[in-house]
Amino acid sequence: MTAGVTLRGVGKTFAAGIEAVAPTDLTIAPGSFVSLVGPSGCGKSTLLRMIAGLAAPTIGTVERTDDAVGFVFQSPTLMPWATALANCALPLRLAGNADDARATEALKRVGLGGFESVYPHALSGGMQMRVSIARAIVTAPRLLLMDEPFAALDEITRFRLNDDLLALWQQNRWTVVFVTHSIREAVFLSERVVVLAPRPGRIVADVKIDLPSIRAPAMRLSHAFTDQCARVNAALSAGEDAA
Repeated sequence: MTAGVTLRGVGKTFAAGIEAVAPTDLTIAPGSFVSLVGPSGCGKSTLLRMIAGLAAPTIGTVERTDDAVGFVFQSPTLMPWATALANCALPLRLAGNADDARATEALKRVGLGGFESVYPHALSGGMQMRVSIARAIVTAPRLLLMDEPFAALDEITRFRLNDDLLALWQQNRWTVVFVTHSIREAVFLSERVVVLAPRPGRIVADVKIDLPSIRAPAMRLSHAFTDQCARVNAALSAGEDAA
């Protein structure tokens, strides 16, 4: 069972009077993969944090069909003094349900079997992010929220993690909401790409990605993939012009 999300007139105005997100309606179906794209300052991360319950909307309501949520931040935010296993198991320990076996399995699912006793300083940036993803899924969430998790990585590592994330989603069918600045990343991963424009943040397009559900790495070189990227780019440009 996966979680659905519905935003009804959700907006956010900060204390200084800056309207970060205009009243927004958005429905995300259970088991779907939706990306939010847009320029800096368009409210992508703010929307994600409101979906997660990490920030309260100023207006409107956020409805989730399930409270089992995993969140992956842009930085791995690992405890440097703790092993990969201990970092992964942290949510279980905080919930009073320490279970190293579950944490070990989560690390295996992200390709880090055998790295349980390794500390963050000995892991590459991509491996640290894998630990962060394992930590997010160790509690068996039905909704996985990801805020530009691969933005700081090199392209080769980013592509590999995209491939692995897509395989995990196809296996588990979590509901995923993924924030990114990369049109190519959004198109490769998603069933829908929601395009936002700034001042204030608002949805200007909701693009259904017309690509096969099984997406091999070679798809990035196809004309079909390029066409879908062009559609999203056109929507993004139109939104920026309107802003």
